[in-house]
Amino acid sequence: MKMLIALLAFITALVIFTDTSRAGEWQEKPVMCGQQEEIFPMIAESDMQLVFEGELLGKVRDPDEESGLSPTPAILPFALYTNFDTGKFMALEYHAAPYYSYCIIAFGENLRTPDYGAQK
Repeated sequence: MKMLIALLAFITALVIFTDTSRAGEWQEKPVMCGQQEEIFPMIAESDMQLVFEGELLGKVRDPDEESGLSPTPAILPFALYTNFDTGKFMALEYHAAPYYSYCIIAFGENLRTPDYGAQK
């Protein structure tokens, strides 16, 4: 009987102290968007070159949804520009009609390539 009570107490404590409701949540951060005429001169001034491009799955707003966010991610063109000499980089996403705008979703410095197989 004591073993059963101890087991029950252990399981109860495990359930109480194990938080299974933790999950990631969508955060908002400032994103600068502009037309091609505004964004690409900044890239040219920094002497950045296109390094990668692809399609990203982006969370977008949907006023018809209770949460305000679309349950289906939008497929958006993505591009990474960098200047390997200065280490500066910029990541862009493109929004087609009706916006026709480019959004800077990240920018920074000290971009470096990993040294795979290097001895440390």
